[in-house]
Amino acid sequence: MIALQLVLLLYSVSLCGGFLHSNSALTKARNSYSFITTPARSSSSSTFIASTSTNKNPDVIVIGSGIGGLCAANILRHVHKKTVLVLESHYLPGGCAHTFPIKGYEFESGPTILLGCSKPPLNPLRQVLDICGLNVDWISYSSWGVLGDGDEQWDLELGRDASNRPKFDSIIEERSHSPALAKTEFAQLLEKTLPLIVPATEIPAMALRADSKVLFTLLAKHTKSLFKLLQLPDAGTGPFDPYMNGPIHTVTDPWLRSWLDGLAFSLSGLEAARTPASAMSYVLWDLHRDNGSLDYPKGGMKSLVNALVSGLGDDEIRLKSTVASIDIVGNRACGVTLKNGEKLVSNEGVICNAPLWCLRDLLKPAESDSGNGGVKTLLDEIRSVNMTRSYLHLHVGLDAEGIDQSKLKPHYTVWEKGMVGDSEHVCSELNMIAVSNVCNFDDSLEVPEGKIMMHAYACGNEEYGIWEDLSKEEYEALKKERAETLWSAIEKVVPDARERCEVEMIGSPLTHERFLRRPRGTYGAEVESLFQDGSTSVDGLVLCGDGIFPGIGLPSVALSGVSAANSFVGVWKQLQNY
Repeated sequence: MIALQLVLLLYSVSLCGGFLHSNSALTKARNSYSFITTPARSSSSSTFIASTSTNKNPDVIVIGSGIGGLCAANILRHVHKKTVLVLESHYLPGGCAHTFPIKGYEFESGPTILLGCSKPPLNPLRQVLDICGLNVDWISYSSWGVLGDGDEQWDLELGRDASNRPKFDSIIEERSHSPALAKTEFAQLLEKTLPLIVPATEIPAMALRADSKVLFTLLAKHTKSLFKLLQLPDAGTGPFDPYMNGPIHTVTDPWLRSWLDGLAFSLSGLEAARTPASAMSYVLWDLHRDNGSLDYPKGGMKSLVNALVSGLGDDEIRLKSTVASIDIVGNRACGVTLKNGEKLVSNEGVICNAPLWCLRDLLKPAESDSGNGGVKTLLDEIRSVNMTRSYLHLHVGLDAEGIDQSKLKPHYTVWEKGMVGDSEHVCSELNMIAVSNVCNFDDSLEVPEGKIMMHAYACGNEEYGIWEDLSKEEYEALKKERAETLWSAIEKVVPDARERCEVEMIGSPLTHERFLRRPRGTYGAEVESLFQDGSTSVDGLVLCGDGIFPGIGLPSVALSGVSAANSFVGVWKQLQNY
């Protein structure tokens, strides 16, 4: 339970996510991402198995090259000096964060809004990069556009003004029908949630681990912060509901409630009341603190993935290597079997960065073994984890002739049906659309001369069921029909976008499911049913990713990756290594 409490408070979040597939060859992937060969590190003692093997088996096998898996592998390799092997079924690394080239454009498949990466306190993703000596240049910016129904249009300005008030106050004055009430409630909200932020700014990701021994590392180095944490209501692990609906704080202004619901929905796919209080608190603080800003990796998400991949040698990451099963002997994970029948053995265990529900198939052979009670227990726990809904994407390449990019924002939130209303309305299907235009501020991105690329997506509320059992013709027709809302959102930014369009790609829940092995195209696990940490009832098997607290978001999965990696060394070794 302590692990869960701390993980939540260290939650620093990416605001968007998703996936779209391209058909580039593996050789293009190799050219796009730099793979740097470095000597394998010697192994050290592990919490799970003392490594006495003299063969070339890796100490730990990592399933999946998503951000969580890559962070785990880098921490194991660079900090704990263990040998690793990352196995990825796709031909590009990065999972939902990878970038793919089409006709001269390199589109972002997933997250394009990040915060807390360019300045202290740094989120777990940046912490991994720093401790492993991996460099990413960050571009900071301080506003994004908001477009509502009708003529509603305004810019969200981050940070504080000369009077040390949140710049958001001026937006409240313009938008709310009760500005005095809304500003008071917003100021009180920031004050009430501030205690949730303090431990998160004091406890580094490297202090955590995916087992109960986390208490010892915290007591050894972060005693004061631990006691601050334990004094919080419900130790900070609960939802934001008490800060929206009492008893800690109540937000009554309709406009402010709607904005908080929309902000929360972009984090978790849920309304504010159901989003973790620590997540909401951190984001509100980071957006509205002095010099508050958003961050973007120069060169795109590719540069972020490339940095993490560069921390591994050529022999430590294998693409197009689909894992068919996790091999369990005597209730211990000892390796994997690939789809082609190849068996790979690990000296100490396996970290699984695949979606939780994939474990049903990965552990199916072991489930039939009556001696593997731990497997049955784990699979029973997975059955209680609920999936969020999926995504709908539209990637377009446009002719930019005559477009004044200086008048455009790098990001927009578009409310197709309006922003103000109850939670069900604000978070309803195809209402809140994110539009990304990152080439607005990064001229190092791969875009043909005189062109721009845009990415519109509906965040985590696309029903999978409507896409099932369709013929090819029905599927293509449904994509066109459903993408009309995304086109409408883009046209609010560039009115003649369709006439300018040279490349159009529509991604559906089936796209997520097929190419990223996302069951039913899910965005991730619902907050209420996330695993508390990555420990399992199977010895040597540790989990990371968006099914583990703190859940969805790049920094969140990075944190779960760090926790998983730290669990493969003893507490004393972990304390020595950071």
